[in-house]
Amino acid sequence: MRNLFPDRWRRRARAAGERGVAMIEFSIASGIMVLILLGTFAYGEILSNYIELKYAVGELSRQVAVGQDAADRQNRFDAARAQVFGPDGMDPDCVTVATPSFASGQVVVTVTYNFNTAGCRLMPSFFLPTPDQLTATNTFNVP
Repeated sequence: MRNLFPDRWRRRARAAGERGVAMIEFSIASGIMVLILLGTFAYGEILSNYIELKYAVGELSRQVAVGQDAADRQNRFDAARAQVFGPDGMDPDCVTVATPSFASGQVVVTVTYNFNTAGCRLMPSFFLPTPDQLTATNTFNVP
């Protein structure tokens, strides 16, 4: 009796079935990898904004700390604020700066970055738990 399905046809059918399995595995794995990649980008954006925010608070604090009196501290704070949140710095629409008291004693400089403001978040958050705002604070004593 003659074989109706030669061996080469069986091999070809098996290879086609394995290709289909590989395509399904790739579709599952690629979806997970894209989600991980987008999550990395979203958290990278948050980390970048936080580092920039910490720099802004440090610069504002340094300018206040080197001031001679309350009026000089206020002038230095305003000049540093214009520089840090100007055209080359952070977007002033996304940032809220709490104006500190410049009298003698303890000075607290607080800056908040709001992600909910339009245009402040570049990466979509998808289903990832991301913060709505970042806050950086610096406290120091002045004579």
